[in-house]
Amino acid sequence: MPYMKSSRRVLSIGGLLLLIPIGFSIILSLGRHEGAVSTAPGATKIVESPPGIMSDIPAAANTVLVKYVDALTAGLHTGSGIAIKEVSEPGCECRVIGDSFEAIYAKANLVGGAYSLKQSTIINRTSSQIELKVVIHMSDTTHIVRKTGAKEVWKGTDISAYFTLTNIDGLWKIRQTSGKP
Repeated sequence: MPYMKSSRRVLSIGGLLLLIPIGFSIILSLGRHEGAVSTAPGATKIVESPPGIMSDIPAAANTVLVKYVDALTAGLHTGSGIAIKEVSEPGCECRVIGDSFEAIYAKANLVGGAYSLKQSTIINRTSSQIELKVVIHMSDTTHIVRKTGAKEVWKGTDISAYFTLTNIDGLWKIRQTSGKP
């Protein structure tokens, strides 16, 4: 019976990890109606950038975003959330996935898989803060329970989220992420 409880816990944590991107997608799609037309002007100007390139924001801010995506892949392969914490402020929702990696690796391994920056769009920018819509791609990953060898493939997906980067004394960090702007 203890085996069943720990197996369910691992699957629950793994399921939660998968629900995060699905939840972001659902939240982003709420309120959108096909064919609906709005006559109200947009609140902010959105500028599309080539995938993964943010030429009109400071290089250090772009570097933080790229380091976060690299930290996701590192966490996926090692179970460590340390690199995620290094590029984000305390209290940032973006740290939850690092905690999930640590919980998963207590009993299982994640094999293969990677994260990549697919698209980034500037929503608002000041000298001390940048708001972005970011799309991160997660490729297929195999979840393996160490005790039993049970395997489950987690299908890759695109994760859309909104990021707020802040500049404090010349150091850019991720302050917040969410499924809504």
